[in-house]
Amino acid sequence: MKIWMLLLLVSVPSFASVSLEEAFISAKKNMETIKRADAELSQADARKKVARSAFLPTISFEATDTRIDQPNLGNVNSAFLLTHQYSVGMRLRQPLIRGGVLSGFQLRDEEFLLAQFQKDFSHISLYQLLINSFYSLYQAQVDLENLEKLQKLSSDRLKEIQSLARVGRSRQGEVVQAETQLLTAKAQYEKGLQTLREAQENFAFYTGEKEAKLTKGGNLPKSLQDFAFYSDKLNSRPDILALNQQLRVAGKQVDVIKGGHLPTVDLVGNYYFDRTGILQTAKWDVGVQVSMPIFQGGSVVSQVKEATEAKRVAELSASEQLRQSKTNLAIFYQNYGQIKTQLETLKNALKKAEEAYQLNQKDYRYGQVTNLEVLQSLNLFIDTKRSYDSLDILAHMTYKNLEASAGVLP
Repeated sequence: MKIWMLLLLVSVPSFASVSLEEAFISAKKNMETIKRADAELSQADARKKVARSAFLPTISFEATDTRIDQPNLGNVNSAFLLTHQYSVGMRLRQPLIRGGVLSGFQLRDEEFLLAQFQKDFSHISLYQLLINSFYSLYQAQVDLENLEKLQKLSSDRLKEIQSLARVGRSRQGEVVQAETQLLTAKAQYEKGLQTLREAQENFAFYTGEKEAKLTKGGNLPKSLQDFAFYSDKLNSRPDILALNQQLRVAGKQVDVIKGGHLPTVDLVGNYYFDRTGILQTAKWDVGVQVSMPIFQGGSVVSQVKEATEAKRVAELSASEQLRQSKTNLAIFYQNYGQIKTQLETLKNALKKAEEAYQLNQKDYRYGQVTNLEVLQSLNLFIDTKRSYDSLDILAHMTYKNLEASAGVLP
């Protein structure tokens, strides 16, 4: 028997305890959310560089080759009558005034900053999801240990009743009660295993770790800071900063579209390697091109109105999201205080339930209580312990969610 137990212990894999902070490090490496945020930030940087190029000159190679039908002008000999004209050269175009170009560059700059805030928030968003997954798995692991204990105590109770029944100190009905208790405990254990597997799959989705023994972390604070302490931190949370940044982006979009009313002025210079006509000896020319929009069918006016309304929508969304975030923060803050109070009460109840179970076991041997009362006290003890452990884990999860809601990362 001892050799069998030794082999069993050797064959069971041991896993190092994983904390929430360690799980978060794994999740950041594993999840596409963070990688996608990095890619979106790179895209925003590329768009910013594209916008900057609108201020810079463009240099291009230009070549023309034109065939003209011979006009009937008599014997006039002129370069204007060349039926084959061509030119080869380089053209430089330097934008001087472009309506909305400066606002366009500022827009891309604001969008880049927005992408940075969104990337930072992707870490908080992932952390909040991981908190729930982590503590769900931890609770499943702890609950399975409690169910395993229930199964063991039920098995021990059955063995004791069977032993007493053999010497006539227990009735057969009590044996059946104990057997029913054990079978029920086994069914609960199987249900706990199913819950554990589901929690493991969910945790593995975020961290990539299929097998992990979790630890709930350090002690909880006995009391919290004032709510204003967490509320002030909320204003610097990346998603709140992103909402304010979206307002600036929307404002710049309005400025960009208004640029459609402004003229376009370019400095254009040409250098010719070869060309025909009366100017064939001139190697270069420089000029200014001006384009002034007069009527565009009202499209710019409509686009400005659309962008202005989009800015108004962004303002309302930011206001709503800020109120929702403050509400969620207040709920976590209030819940934590209530859970801590419940924990103290339930801790005392657990002590009483365990004491009652132990006393009923002793009293049964003296015939003072029935086997059913012993089994009821056993179930009450384990149920109370499961409730206490569950509430204790909920307290840890609520506190971590409170910190995450205030923008605090491990």
